[in-house]
Amino acid sequence: MSAERRAAGSGARPARPSHRAPGPPRQRRGCAPGVRAAPGLVARSPRARRPCARARLGQRPASARAAGRGAGWRGLGPGQPPPEDAGWQRSRRPASRTAPRAPPACTRSASSWASRWTRYSFFVAMGYLTICHISRIYIFHYGILTTDFSGPLMIVTQKITTLAFQVHDGLGRRAEDLSAEQHRLAVKVKPSFLQYLSYLLNFMSVIAGPCNNFKDYIAFIEGRHTHMKLLEVNWKQRGFQSLPEPSPTGAVIRKLYMTLVSLLLFLTLTKTFPVTCLVDDWFVHKANFLTRLCYLYIVMQASKPKYYFAWTLADAVNNAAGFGFSGVDKNGNFCWDLLSNLNIWKIETATSFKMYLENWNIQTATWLKRVCYERVPWYPTVLTFVLSALWHGVYPGYYFTFLTGTLVTVAARTMRNNYRHYFLSSKALKVAYDVVTWAVTQLAVSYTVAPFVMLAVEPTISLYKSMYFYLHIISLLIILFLPVKPHAHIQRQPQTLNSINKKKKD
Repeated sequence: MSAERRAAGSGARPARPSHRAPGPPRQRRGCAPGVRAAPGLVARSPRARRPCARARLGQRPASARAAGRGAGWRGLGPGQPPPEDAGWQRSRRPASRTAPRAPPACTRSASSWASRWTRYSFFVAMGYLTICHISRIYIFHYGILTTDFSGPLMIVTQKITTLAFQVHDGLGRRAEDLSAEQHRLAVKVKPSFLQYLSYLLNFMSVIAGPCNNFKDYIAFIEGRHTHMKLLEVNWKQRGFQSLPEPSPTGAVIRKLYMTLVSLLLFLTLTKTFPVTCLVDDWFVHKANFLTRLCYLYIVMQASKPKYYFAWTLADAVNNAAGFGFSGVDKNGNFCWDLLSNLNIWKIETATSFKMYLENWNIQTATWLKRVCYERVPWYPTVLTFVLSALWHGVYPGYYFTFLTGTLVTVAARTMRNNYRHYFLSSKALKVAYDVVTWAVTQLAVSYTVAPFVMLAVEPTISLYKSMYFYLHIISLLIILFLPVKPHAHIQRQPQTLNSINKKKKD
């Protein structure tokens, strides 16, 4: 039956015949070729207005939503895409692979979180430590060295800030922006509360330290500390088939022997030459300058055994627990100096101020380097000395020592850069240079650290007046009149993985 008869039978008006020439079906704007517009929709002409703002932003425009409501996507044939507005279709195209892609939101949030909490941890820990130093010194006892809560708190402060920066390196910075050491020590997973407290307050280092890295401590707790260090030195590539179990017994016995010697020296030498001798009337007014130099050196030497005793004993305690293995030396011997806080031989034979500082209170010097010297953009030496003084306490003697140490460090570096190369041409000149620099270094260290053990302002000024401020004057003259070779901050920064990879490619 024809359409006209059906319409007549149903009482409906007959459809008007179309006078348009037959041709391909009209397409709705935005549809793919060969796809009909959805029923009930009027196709727009190609000159229709541009898609709305919502379409340009990637949302479904009103026309597409109307099409979905009017006919439903089910009315399309199998394999036919839904009618879409051209603007919406363009917005859903995948981005070009060559276009720069912004870091994911989760990465940015983790980075900002780590950076923010690193600063909070550092300033809160240092602020609380400073308040405790002030209360201990100016409320309880001024000018008296005592063993109290501030000692363990100094170690805890080091650990808090160390872990904060290592978490920041692991969660808040890109791997290619880290140095090799920062990448090795970076903590990429937030530690649990139990791990955090265990790291801060473990019995081996809560009293006298030393500070250690979180990853090394967790490896020790999990029983893979020694194996990890042996793998770092490629033990299996040396021809050994299995990893040994290094014993700390020899290292512990040797360090306990050193603590015994240090204790005997403290009970004899330190009691014979106390620091108060430096403010006696004989020393200040009657002794000549050379006598004062020698006497100052002897008194400062006599003040060292108590530090040797405490730090060596703390190292031995950690080694006895199995913590502190650092690998293998060049002769194949096992080393247990990962947590060693000093190298007595190198201290007593140091030929430069820098060499002396690098081997005295090693773990604190490493902490200062990792949290301050390698990270501050300006005046790294000065700011590192300031942080060291704040960490030690608020006695004026500390600040005399570190301000003097800043001058001496810069002057010693200037002298070394200007004159050392003249003494390397022959062995005899090199030996003479080493002897002279050893004597100068020992005298300079004695002069610099005297306020550190005298603590107060009055004895410090009295001592320096009796010494005519000679080292301050010499250091200033060297800095002012000798050419200082520029040392850009970028040159002393550790190499990042980016720069290392570039060199490998070149």
